Order: sequence, then C-alpha cells, then structure tokens
Amino acid sequence: MEQLDLIDKVCFEKMIDQVKQGYQVLIFVHARNATVRTAMKLRDLVKNEGLTHYFRRDEHATNVLDAQRQVDRSRNKQVRELYTDGFSVHHAGILRPDRNLVEKLFSDGMVQVLVCTATLAWGVNLPAHTVIIKGTEIYDSKRGAYVDIGILDVMQIFGRAGRPQYEKSGHGIILTTHEKLTNYLRLLTSQTPIESQFQDCLVDNLNAEIVLGTVSNVDEAVRWLSYSYFFVRLRKNPMQYGVKYDELRLDPMLVSHRRELIIIAGRKLDKARMIRFEEKTGYFFSTDLGRIASHYYIKYDTIEVFNDILKDFMSDDNILSMVAKAQEFNQIRVREEEMEELDALYNDTCPMVVQGGVENVNGKVNVLLQAYVSQGSVDSFSLISDMSYVAQNAARILRALFEITLRKGWPVLAGRLLVLCKVLDHRQWHFDHPLRQLRGMLSSEVLEKLEVKKLTVEKLRELPADEIGRMINHVRIGGKVRECAMFIPMVDVDVVVQPITRTVLRVRLTLTANFQWNDRVHGTQAEPFWIWVEDPDNNTIYHHEYFMMAKKHVKTQEPQQLVFTIPIFEPLPSQYYIRVASDRWLGSEVTHPVSFKHLILPERHPPHTKLLDLQPLPITALQNKRYQDLYKFTHFNPMNTTPLPFTIVSGS
Repeated sequence: MEQLDLIDKVCFEKMIDQVKQGYQVLIFVHARNATVRTAMKLRDLVKNEGLTHYFRRDEHATNVLDAQRQVDRSRNKQVRELYTDGFSVHHAGILRPDRNLVEKLFSDGMVQVLVCTATLAWGVNLPAHTVIIKGTEIYDSKRGAYVDIGILDVMQIFGRAGRPQYEKSGHGIILTTHEKLTNYLRLLTSQTPIESQFQDCLVDNLNAEIVLGTVSNVDEAVRWLSYSYFFVRLRKNPMQYGVKYDELRLDPMLVSHRRELIIIAGRKLDKARMIRFEEKTGYFFSTDLGRIASHYYIKYDTIEVFNDILKDFMSDDNILSMVAKAQEFNQIRVREEEMEELDALYNDTCPMVVQGGVENVNGKVNVLLQAYVSQGSVDSFSLISDMSYVAQNAARILRALFEITLRKGWPVLAGRLLVLCKVLDHRQWHFDHPLRQLRGMLSSEVLEKLEVKKLTVEKLRELPADEIGRMINHVRIGGKVRECAMFIPMVDVDVVVQPITRTVLRVRLTLTANFQWNDRVHGTQAEPFWIWVEDPDNNTIYHHEYFMMAKKHVKTQEPQQLVFTIPIFEPLPSQYYIRVASDRWLGSEVTHPVSFKHLILPERHPPHTKLLDLQPLPITALQNKRYQDLYKFTHFNPMNTTPLPFTIVSGS
C-alpha cells in the first residue's frame, strides 16, 4: 500500500510539472478500474494543492460550450464528472460513442490529463507531449500471477509522446520499482526482437490448412511451417522455442523439430476427431468436426470440451452451461466490485438456471449471455464490455454447435440449438411472442395482451381482423396484428414418397410460401430455411439441407420442389417427420409427418428374366459391317441372343 501511495505521489508530481508548462499528459495504467481510481485521486490532489487554475478552460468559448453539451449527453458517469476538472478516462469497457467523445475532447485540448489503458496505445492514434506509465506490473490470466509489462508495450506507449507531426519534443516517463529500473533501461536502449507466438496456436492453424486442402500430409505441413515468421525466429533464437543449439548445428533447417511439432499437433487433432491422421503414411484427412471448427473459428481446446459434454439430449440450461465453458471466454475475469450487479442480473434477467453460481468465470459468462438476451440493464462499464464480447462469441459458438449436431444426426438437440441461435440473434426468448421480432411495428402493450391471451401466430392467421381486435380490446389494431402475423415466414409442405428398393425411399418435397413479403422485414433477396428428415423413434436425422426461398417465389406463390433419397428399415417405422424451420425467425417452423402405414415396398427377391431357348445368332444379325468388325467371334451366346432382336429394333 505504501508503494502504491508513493507511485501516485510521484505520478502527480510528474503530471503537474508538465501541465504547468502547458502540455497534455497521457497516463497509462494496467486495469480498467485503475483508470477511474487514478484519475479521481489525481484530481483530488490537484484540488488539495490549489492547482485547479492550470486546468481551467474559457467557459464562454463556442467550442467549449459544444464540448460541454456533448459530455452532458454521455452515458458514462465518470466521464461526465471528471471532465469539469480537466480529466478523463479511456478503456475498452467504455461504450464506443463515449470513447470517441473522449478521444475528440483530448485531441481538441478540452482535456488536459487522460488516464487510459494500453488499448489506447495499440488501437487509437492519439498523441500527447508527455506519456507516463504508472507501474509496470500486470496480471497474466494464463499464469495466474503478476508479471512485468513487455518492452514492446512500453515502446508502443512511449511512441505516443512527441509525435513529429504534432510536437518538436516529447517526454516518456516510466514509474517502477528500483530493482526493475535497470532492466527497463537496458531493454529501451537495446534492440529487442519480436518473437513469434505461432506455436501456441499451431493446432488450430494446422486444422485450417488441412480443411483448405493446402496441407494434406506431414511433409507438406513441414514445408508450410518453413514459410512462417515462426520458422525465421526458430532458427535465429532456438532457445526461446525450446530448441538446443546442438540440434540446430546438426539440423540447420530444423526439419526434425518441425516434423515433431506437426506430428504432435496432428495427434491432438486426431484425438479430438477434427481430422483423421494416419501416422504410417503421414496423411491428414479432414472431418466434418474439423471443417465446422475452422469455418466458425472454434478453438481446438473448445472442441475438446464439447466432445466431453455434448450428448444427444440436453436441456437449454445444460446447453448454455456448456457454451459458457468454451475456451474463448478464458480471459474474462470475475471482479469483486461486479458481484452485486451480477447477482442482481441473475435474479432479474435469467430464466435459466446458472450451474455453479456467478462466482466463477463460467457462471459470469452464463449470466451475461442470458442478460443480453433479456435486454437487461447493465451499469458497470466493465460488464457492458464483457457482455458485448460474450454475445459476439456465443453467437458463432452456438451456430457451430448446431451444425455439429446436425451432422451427428441428433434432431432434438439440433432443434434446440437452432432456436437458441435465433434467440441470441433477436435478443428475445423462445417463450416470448414471435411478433416481438418485428420491432417497432406493434406496441409493447399489444404484444403483452397477445401473450396473455396465448394467441399464437397460427391462430392470428386464421382469425379475422375484427375478432383479433376485440380479443385484445383494441379493435382498430386488429388488422395491423394480422398483417404482422402474415410477415412471419411459413411454408406449406406436401410430400410424395416412392420406394426405389426395400431400403431406399425417394422423397419429393413441395414447398409453397405462405407469408407476405415485405422488404423492410425480409430484405430484398431470400429467406433461408433448414429442412431435415428425422426418425422420432431412433432420434436420428437421415437427411438435411439448407434451402433458400427467393422473394419472387414468395410473391408468385410458385411451388418449389426438392427431391432426395432417405433410408428405410424393416420392420417399417410408424412414421418419419419432415421438419422445415426458418434459419432467422422464431416461431417459424413446420413439422410434417410421413406415415408408412400403407407403404408397399418392392418384392424382396425380384424374379430373374427367363432365359429363352433360342439358337445363338450370328454376328451378321447386326446388319452393319462396322459393328460386325468389332467382334472376333462368329456367333452370340444365349445371354446375348435373348435381348438382341429388341436392341436392333429399338436402335433402328
């Protein structure tokens, strides 16, 4: 605590010295909550020392008045409070409009001191005359301990001080303990090479190359590694990557080491069923799981988690709990100051059970995901940022899970996952009324009445407008409600089944649009649907495909036909289900049963064609010299003789 107070005191002294000279100051800290804490402490010290006059602005200037009006509209309380004293804060947890506002205020000179995190140094071009790095310890979530800030970050931050196009000179100040000072001086005055981090994500990159087809065996993968920056640094600094100099001397191109890395990565992918790796031949073969992981950028570690947890029957609670365990959320932290708000969000906005509570990372991710869908109000800027990150990643993870289960042939779980994908896209639960997806078309009062009366989309389509109006006690709005119900994409399904053999059926599916097209609601192209055939007794999908219903086919009510084959087994099942579900809209799903009660299959062993007692015909029966020259014998055998007269007649 004493050390922190001392660093704050030194930081204040360096800051005020620069402000007195009329310079703006950027102060970099290493945690989001430290930005506000540091800014407020420095502001209080300025007031206590009676130095506020160095931070005054001309309150009557036009640009100052405009800036004040913009600050007053900010949603961030700390930005509004600190601005009056010439301070502000900036970090990734602040909403984008507020970050843009803070950057503009600092660029225009309305803010003298900006306390920020390293996000500003890497992502935004915002220079200042003086840059102060307050402390050099940052928390490394992978190691679970505090480590020193890297020299690359230090140089990037110092690069904000005294940019040539803005200043003739600049000041870079780093505040650290005495024992670390020598190390930073050495690093700053010497050339520090940039090392590769490629080895940490080699497994995922190898899978992507195998899926693309650019790598098909170990030799190609070893060659592929030689094109990377990782290989360049591996040869120049082998000790950094666990290679001894003796190994480099014996094998200058490190072929053996690269081969070992590729084989280890291949074994991991094979174990996770993302590829098939034949070590004897060295060949890689992509699988559906690997292709889906590559397409949706799902990490290998996450696929391993899903392989352990994923089952053919799972509740919504278990699905969300599984998604929360994805390795993509590993960097999210549970902060003590967020616990109260997380508990409130859990109690107010989470209809699903959060397994394990909110005290751990998985629980926090689960709560934020459900709060996002429920459109819960979040006050903490760190939670707002985490919620946005969780929602963006959960959307692609759920889509990947849906395609995985579809290819595994699990209809019940695939249906649940498709619904959850749409729940996240529309930010509304599946038990809410589907017309809530048509934002701005119906008032919340009308939607609540529809939910209370349990008027489904199907009922609303059947009822006349005046009756709908009477049921919701709003006669004039009945027509609008019915019109909105007709916007929800629905299709009429007609099925014709024809046996090809005793084990294969041909299905002719006719789809006719049964909704009204509106460019504002549906866009201008097409509406996507998922179609699959499932066996309810065995919980198996026998066929699935993605289908686009084009706008012109909806407008003209033109039927669309799909023809495909599915397997059939004996004894015959009672029925199959054909499910047609919208890829975008909740409440848009049709299930059509296909009964096999009166299905007549072909005979088990069809009779062979009887061999007629015929005299073998000579080749002259072909009556064509060119055809006769093709054969080296003089007469056809009995098998050829039987169909030959019919062949000659049909050919003529």
